[in-house]
Amino acid sequence: MYRPKLQISPDLLRLLTDATELKSWIAQAVLDVPWLPALQRDTAARLAHSSTAIEGNPLALPEVEALARGETTGAANQAAQEVKNYLSAMRWIWSRESGSAITEKDLLHLHSLLTLKLLPPEQSGRYKAKANRVVDPKGRTVYTPPGPEQVKALTQELLAWIGGPEAQKLHPVIVNAVAHHRLVSIHPFADGNGRISRALGVWLLYTRGFDTQHLFALDEFYEADRQLYYDKIQQARDLDDDLSFWLEYSAEAVVGTLKKTRERIMSLNVTAQAPRMRLTKRQEEVLRFLRDKGRAKAPDIEAAFHLTRARVGQIIKPLVDAGLVIREGQTRATSYRLA
Repeated sequence: MYRPKLQISPDLLRLLTDATELKSWIAQAVLDVPWLPALQRDTAARLAHSSTAIEGNPLALPEVEALARGETTGAANQAAQEVKNYLSAMRWIWSRESGSAITEKDLLHLHSLLTLKLLPPEQSGRYKAKANRVVDPKGRTVYTPPGPEQVKALTQELLAWIGGPEAQKLHPVIVNAVAHHRLVSIHPFADGNGRISRALGVWLLYTRGFDTQHLFALDEFYEADRQLYYDKIQQARDLDDDLSFWLEYSAEAVVGTLKKTRERIMSLNVTAQAPRMRLTKRQEEVLRFLRDKGRAKAPDIEAAFHLTRARVGQIIKPLVDAGLVIREGQTRATSYRLA
């Protein structure tokens, strides 16, 4: 039976309190707002970008956003497929009922989604058949995971712990951190172990009610300093799998990501002024464009979305009328910003 080694320090408790308060603020701030779908799509793209980038995917965020919109890009097939798979995996996770148990069959299916067309059928969604190892950029072995004959039982033990009474009593952020570290250390698959471990963490936050409407991309925190992320994983292994420091690092990641999410929501500065308005896809894209730019003139919007001046007017006018966008100036000097 798996039982994680951990101590809940005062610093960890403080971080968990901060995380809970931030989560509550975000949940209330986005209640029935018209731009929620646009921000959800933006978050999914950021998750896909950061989680695949951690493992060396070269695509920039704009390329990932294009793939998320279903557009074709000039990206290499494997890089694009990794991103498409991660987006597909997130959609599958978020389509499931919150609070439902995570079974071994579910986990194997998640792996098959993440590795579709990247691994041969006998490896995708199946436990590894050969031993593997974790290496550094110079090819030196930094960690030797359990062998193929052990991983099925170890994974089953982890899933039993996740669904058991001990985990149910713990804060969702702790359960996320434990599962993330344990699965990546079991390394049960031929490839994709990092991606599925981070995806499992996202899944657990969602199923335990700590999801904030799919609006925070936790993996961005890890990707911002990949070496620190890998160092923290290895630190716990070096401490005989004592996860105490890893828990604090993971909680810092959640708090930092939630703060960033709050800042993004506040920067939009769009509350429920027009909660009954239903935005078109293009209007959502223009709102996001204005959020990122701060201010833009009509020619900027025309160029960004390949639109005519008349079409920009058709898109912008309802946003101005609803109080979501402010128009400043006249004629060619007219600029727009979020209200």
